[in-house]
Amino acid sequence: MNKIRKNPRLSAEKLATELEKRFAIKISPETVRRVIRSYGYNSRVAGRKCFVNKRTRKVRLDFAKSMLDKDISFWESVIFVDESKFNIFGSDGRIGAWRKPNEELNPKNLLPTVKHEGGGIMV
Repeated sequence: MNKIRKNPRLSAEKLATELEKRFAIKISPETVRRVIRSYGYNSRVAGRKCFVNKRTRKVRLDFAKSMLDKDISFWESVIFVDESKFNIFGSDGRIGAWRKPNEELNPKNLLPTVKHEGGGIMV
């Protein structure tokens, strides 16, 4: 279970292969899944979150604080836009993570993302 705690994105197939090499016994990936579930973990799609380092976090916080004191006339001139992304070159894919309930925002269970990571068009 230490491997799952350290790397919750480790798949049952990879873990079964690793255990098979280490202990020289055949272990089914489904057996690995059952054992992981017995420890209270569930397989979920890892959430995606923008990669934010300490410097960027401070800049974002400063910006948000500067917007708190704006009066209503400022906000009346702001245009809010909804955007949708359509992928040109396949899907973004889904990465799973083993996690316990209420741990979805733990950084180990999130996938950091960056802008412009693939071909897509915004409309």
